[in-house]
Amino acid sequence: MNDLKINTSEAKQFVGNATETILNSALKSGLVFEYSCKTGQCGVCKTKVISGTVVELQTQLALTEHDRAENKILTCCCAPSSDLLIDAEDLASLHGIYIKTLPCRIKHITRFSDELIGLALRLPQTAHFKFLEGQYIDIIGPNSIRRSYSVASTAEQNEIVLFIKCFENGQMSNYWFNQAKENDLLRMEGPKGTFFLRDSTQDLVFLATGTGIAPIISILSGLDNDPDFVQSGAISLYWGNRFPEEFFWTHSFKKLQVNVNYVLSRKADNWPHHTGYVQDVALASDHNMAKSAVYACGSNIMIQSAKERFLASGLAENKFYSDAFVQSY
Repeated sequence: MNDLKINTSEAKQFVGNATETILNSALKSGLVFEYSCKTGQCGVCKTKVISGTVVELQTQLALTEHDRAENKILTCCCAPSSDLLIDAEDLASLHGIYIKTLPCRIKHITRFSDELIGLALRLPQTAHFKFLEGQYIDIIGPNSIRRSYSVASTAEQNEIVLFIKCFENGQMSNYWFNQAKENDLLRMEGPKGTFFLRDSTQDLVFLATGTGIAPIISILSGLDNDPDFVQSGAISLYWGNRFPEEFFWTHSFKKLQVNVNYVLSRKADNWPHHTGYVQDVALASDHNMAKSAVYACGSNIMIQSAKERFLASGLAENKFYSDAFVQSY
């Protein structure tokens, strides 16, 4: 196996090979590039190849023909076939945060509806689990089934809180909704992902659909509990669901001033809030794109639409951050 040199536009270098993705090689070397799903569907890890060639190890589903024409790739899908120079940023904020596999037990299960539960997990006292608000973990359940869930709690809490939706015929859903009980022993692996707050001084626009509200709750709660944080910009949240009963969370911030908007995707009798899609409602609110950063979490369809719409409205591409929920069964 021949080692190949991969250089970044920041003058950082690591070693890769033709059988391992660029993203995995970077992570092994201690560099952290943008990523989320690692399956080629979300497009978060998109970067430009300045020089050199790559081989595709899995289909780059989120890559458009325009992206290919600009020599862009998904680092979670491609490996080097020569020495490379790529335009990828190393996220220094994630240095020192290491992925661990840890045992955990179900502390409490809250049933919001037949299709939605909240879960609190407790970790061993010696776990020393460190993460940034907004990241996700993998839960390894019965028969080694693995699923990813965003963390809704903050790094300062002594438990991990997750929100879990039921998917019909889902293997892990069958466990969560029909078998799981308090004190069950599971394993978790994480933290993962690069969805976290970059600059708290900007105007912040958060978009969420369904349980995509979880990492946003984590980020906002982290700010609210940070004694050193002084809010200087506007913060807006747009949370969308299909049915009124799916709005299971009510905000109760101590010091944050957040413009919270509940958005129902279909018409309902006596619904007092917005109707439509979160990205449309947010764009109709006339945010100052030059001063804003957008954080979107939830369905991949919403995220791709929101990114296209916000960039067309003047938002800089490097000010749109996302974490797409890719469904597994």
